[in-house]
Amino acid sequence: MVSRKRTSNAEESVSRTDLIEQLKKNRLFSLPEVANILNISVQTLRRTIAAGKIKTVYIGRFVRIQTKEIDQFMNGEKTILTVQETAEVFNVSSAAIRALIKAGKIQAFRLTGKGPFKILKSEVERVAREGS
Repeated sequence: MVSRKRTSNAEESVSRTDLIEQLKKNRLFSLPEVANILNISVQTLRRTIAAGKIKTVYIGRFVRIQTKEIDQFMNGEKTILTVQETAEVFNVSSAAIRALIKAGKIQAFRLTGKGPFKILKSEVERVAREGS
């Protein structure tokens, strides 16, 4: 006869809680969900993915993004700055930043067609390194 080791309810609930936390950490999000989390458009998210800033996973024909990728993007290089915030970083006027955007020296994007420009922090860091 094989004896089975019984686990207490407390041990079972801890392991279930740990399992649920692990599942939450490994969740896969759709592009619209991630865009909503990051407060950007799906198109901007697609550009960010194309730039290699967020890694994706394909499940069949569906594109998904892991929780850890979102966390890394939010905590690391991803910070979207406004023109005013970028101007403060370089200690120049907003008009000077808009002129650099127009000249193509700073890459920026708009969340809507005529909305304000947004600039990735990594782009600001690139320009600062190059000395433009």
